[in-house]
Amino acid sequence: MPIIGAGVIGDYAFNPTKQFCGSYVGSQSVVGVALTGSFRPYFRIMHGCTPLDGVYHKITKIEGSALYEIDGKPIVEIIDKLYGNQDWRNQRPVNLLTIGVNHGRRFGRPKEGNYVNRLITGILPNGEGIGIFEPDFEIGTEIQFMLRDNTKMIESAMKNSVELMQEIKADGREPLFGLYIDCAGRTATCSNTTTEEAAEVQEVLKQYNTPLFGFYSVVEVAPLLQKSRGLDWTGVLIVLAKE
Repeated sequence: MPIIGAGVIGDYAFNPTKQFCGSYVGSQSVVGVALTGSFRPYFRIMHGCTPLDGVYHKITKIEGSALYEIDGKPIVEIIDKLYGNQDWRNQRPVNLLTIGVNHGRRFGRPKEGNYVNRLITGILPNGEGIGIFEPDFEIGTEIQFMLRDNTKMIESAMKNSVELMQEIKADGREPLFGLYIDCAGRTATCSNTTTEEAAEVQEVLKQYNTPLFGFYSVVEVAPLLQKSRGLDWTGVLIVLAKE
């Protein structure tokens, strides 16, 4: 069974939230539900991010989630050049740009499902580096700058939802229930879009008469390349289908 989950968020200022932990209210806790029965889980990871230029960079200085240098150069100066100004330094999290690791072919055609992306939470207080959302990168990790394209984000939500439901039908199974875990940054308000990308998921499952439950998160967890990983800027759709 795949491990599907999320990190909860209090608000867009990344303030803590409260969790119901069965018999008490707490925080910083893991709450889980194990499901069994005659069903099969199907899932898709969608983000819609694309490589900025296809160039790979190597991390040369990092401490936890604080990234200082790539290719032996200060990353803050490199991002200044990418934007052509320093306005991005006032953004938390940083708009448009993310950092991705390609777990597929190094110079193959980019495939959405092979990338793990990390949001840039902002410039560090001392201005010497940037914060990223997870502390899982290390010296030597190869990264690419990725573009958060809102149009592709919405297209991805629709395309992956359709393909997932078609896969279930092609296997001769009946979809029973859908769960959509969606990064809070993908909302129309935060992404400056005229429509909600989650509405694409709703519409597709509605066409297949499949109940859908969803919520917004700060981190999404889903299997990728035989390992459950924390993901950023993603929508994770899981549908349980009758065996």
